[in-house]
Amino acid sequence: MHGRVKVKTTEQQEKERKIERTAKLKAYRQAMSTILSRRDEGHKDATQLKATAQVLQSNPDITTLWNIRKEVLLDIFKSDESASEKDTILAKELELTQSCLMVNPKSYGAWYHRTWSLQQMVNPNWNKELALCDRYLKLDERNFHCWDYRKWVASQAKVSCQNELEFTMEKIGENFSNYSAWHYRSKLLPILYPGHSAQTIQEDKVHSELDLVQNAAFTDPEDSSAWFYHTWLLGKEEERVKIVFCALQSDTLTLSLTKPVQNSQIVLKLNGEAKESVWTGEDDRFNSLWVTQISPPSDGKIEVSVEDQEVTLSLEKDKEESLVKGDGWKSLTNRFVNPPNHKTEEVLKQALENCSQLLELEPDSKWTLYTK
Repeated sequence: MHGRVKVKTTEQQEKERKIERTAKLKAYRQAMSTILSRRDEGHKDATQLKATAQVLQSNPDITTLWNIRKEVLLDIFKSDESASEKDTILAKELELTQSCLMVNPKSYGAWYHRTWSLQQMVNPNWNKELALCDRYLKLDERNFHCWDYRKWVASQAKVSCQNELEFTMEKIGENFSNYSAWHYRSKLLPILYPGHSAQTIQEDKVHSELDLVQNAAFTDPEDSSAWFYHTWLLGKEEERVKIVFCALQSDTLTLSLTKPVQNSQIVLKLNGEAKESVWTGEDDRFNSLWVTQISPPSDGKIEVSVEDQEVTLSLEKDKEESLVKGDGWKSLTNRFVNPPNHKTEEVLKQALENCSQLLELEPDSKWTLYTK
């Protein structure tokens, strides 16, 4: 009828989309064929750069095209370009990757090519890259590609770990459900507040982090980000060398440990007198289970020590078997990797009480149940 907009039917729209897809596929195949043929012929020029850029701006996930660009650029750089000319060429690569990231912000190829381009530059602008990360993280604060890129840029720009830690706090404050920010935090804290072993943090800092993460968990109990960080805080402690058990059966002495040690670290005494012994295990150097042959006295005691751990086997006449458990033996009353101090124990009790309170409000909260 006159004066009315003609609306296309679903069938017509689908037909037009199919025609459009077919045309795009044909153009893509033709472009790829041309690019690969020119590569086989050894062409490394501006035409190749232009052709690859056109395809990548439509689909930035074609790794082969990014590699072809690298080949062309490295060939160009062989002609002794000046530092400024080289940086000008690579600046265009940064513009291209930025355009591609607008198409797909999580493109592995685009992020990697941007990193590679900056590595080739003589005078990269790291502050500009940090600002770019800020913009992308405002669009999607959980884009882990951008977070990984930011970690690298921050290291190149000599940004302090303390500043980066504050940045993670800013992002967590904007959205508790930011797994990447929590994860980055777990990498920074062992550097800023190192504990007694690798990848651990000081206990006072653990306490304050538990307060922070529990606030996040109460805000959204069904979000896994904060709970994973909570688990990391409680499970980060590295097992120290402890004796699990020492057992004597006839003339065979078996020693079980929580961590592999060298046999030279084991000290054996019979009735207080040190004895030379040959310990054997599955591995020639390090084992958590060692065995040696001895001639035990009819009564008395056997002492076995490793580092600061020591156990004593009291021998009785006419008793061929004896076993003693060490601090590494796990039970209901000895479940922790390393027992917490009094202050930490109180903090954990409060965390347990918080979980109980949360379950009263959210009885089906799976993450709360798991943590408790």
